[in-house]
Amino acid sequence: MALISVDSPKGGVGKTTCAANLAYGIRRLGYRVAVIDFDPQNALRLHFGVPLHDAAGFVHTAVDHDDWRPMARNVSEGVQLLAYGEVPRHGRRMFDQALETPGFLERPMASLASAPGTVVIADLPPGDSNALWAVTRLADLRVTVLLADSASVSLLPRLEDGTFFPSDVPVGSRHGFILNQVDPRQRLNTEIREFMERRHGEELLGMIHRDEAFPEANARQRSVFEQAPGSRGAADFKRCVQRVLRQLAEIDGTAVEVPGSAS
Repeated sequence: MALISVDSPKGGVGKTTCAANLAYGIRRLGYRVAVIDFDPQNALRLHFGVPLHDAAGFVHTAVDHDDWRPMARNVSEGVQLLAYGEVPRHGRRMFDQALETPGFLERPMASLASAPGTVVIADLPPGDSNALWAVTRLADLRVTVLLADSASVSLLPRLEDGTFFPSDVPVGSRHGFILNQVDPRQRLNTEIREFMERRHGEELLGMIHRDEAFPEANARQRSVFEQAPGSRGAADFKRCVQRVLRQLAEIDGTAVEVPGSAS
């Protein structure tokens, strides 16, 4: 099982767009991908062609089942999606309470990754949440999405001192950053990018430039690879996906290899 959690200490950073394009990018390299939305905003589905009026999701029945595979829908070849769904307030509360139960997620998440060569990607709500703590206790790789702005930099201390995540993350698991919407035309933006490169080095898994290809792809419910394969944004995510898979391949006990890495 290879589990990637995608998080951010604040909203509005493009976290869900990053989670979706990581899923598409990893699939392009031949892996199976199960992508699951833990965010009540229920926005991840809109990146995978699910109609706006389609309210189906997994949360309303998740508490009663250990195997979540029947709840997943095939959204493209090799990609399965578990949308959060439109859930009444009491249903959201029940699910949130279940996430506090030790071991609640272990069997369901393992079921999603039971097929060989599967990578599970969990899109988490922004900020602190029960989902953040429950999922990152299982994740092989925690990916935090930030913007190259002062608001994101102000939140770095919580990420660096370990208080944003639970203390009992898996031994050997890793943490990395994606710096999103990088604009080299802005001086402060460039300074923050250089600061992150110096401070976090190999942990900086991706620098995704601001690119009109992303809103255009989102509007058409497609990946940036489909919408604009020759764009800077697509190239940025190709590099990011390779770095993410390399991190997974280096984690002991994670059966994921970067294609071609043995040559």
